[in-house]
Amino acid sequence: MATQAIQEGQIQRRQRTGVDIAVTVTTVLESMEAAIADLTEQGALITGCALEAGARIQIDYLGQTIYAQCRWAEVDRMGVQFVYPLADGPLFERLAVARAGRMPGGTVMPFPHVHRAPAGGRSFGRRAG
Repeated sequence: MATQAIQEGQIQRRQRTGVDIAVTVTTVLESMEAAIADLTEQGALITGCALEAGARIQIDYLGQTIYAQCRWAEVDRMGVQFVYPLADGPLFERLAVARAGRMPGGTVMPFPHVHRAPAGGRSFGRRAG
């Protein structure tokens, strides 16, 4: 499935996936601790720092380095576009896990209810205490 496709003159983009991933953002002059708040294969919303639109950065996460460019910025957040779309590595794996935990409407899947064994019953092969 193509991540971007042109249909009837409009660009269709992958849905953003909400995450909370601590990263290090590095520019030519400084490094800052920040967090990715939403993520796609093409880019991310980074909170905790902001740079000028057009600034080139690198994002470090668990030994992976992703190169990006700031597209827009506000006081404490910015939208970045990756130079190369995510296709593998720790950040891509976090994206896949976050997507797997969501239902089609974007809502978080609840954990199944844990049923307790009836009083005096057995549970997991052990006698109830």
